[in-house]
Amino acid sequence: MTVSQLIEKLQQMPGDAVVLLEAEAGFARVAGLNLEKSATAGLPDEVVLFTDAEE
Repeated sequence: MTVSQLIEKLQQMPGDAVVLLEAEAGFARVAGLNLEKSATAGLPDEVVLFTDAEE
């Protein structure tokens, strides 16, 4: 999924909904994101979502 596709999907959701990330241990709130620039020419940059470590 690209950032544009993610934004498009999120715009269809209620603005006050909480964003969760599903993992093997259950669900965790998304606490933020980081942009990881690609070090290799031709490969795309990546956006990494991270969760609240307290959950």
